[in-house]
Amino acid sequence: MKPVVAVWLTCCLLLTGPGAQACRVCRPRVQAGIHNTEYTANLLLLLLPVVLLLLIGVGVYFASALTSRSSLPPAHD
Repeated sequence: MKPVVAVWLTCCLLLTGPGAQACRVCRPRVQAGIHNTEYTANLLLLLLPVVLLLLIGVGVYFASALTSRSSLPPAHD
């Protein structure tokens, strides 16, 4: 990637505002809707895809080591 394109993309990402904003009237209602009794369940549900992607990545990374161990013949005494 050209350095100019990389700098342009970085500036665009850093200079854009946050994705969700609320006015002074709506902000307390929005925060109350986020930080309610289901906060933990919502947080875990939100993090579930991240955990799944990490598990898949670790599985792919260590796949060769796991298959080479399972393909060895059993040791006989």
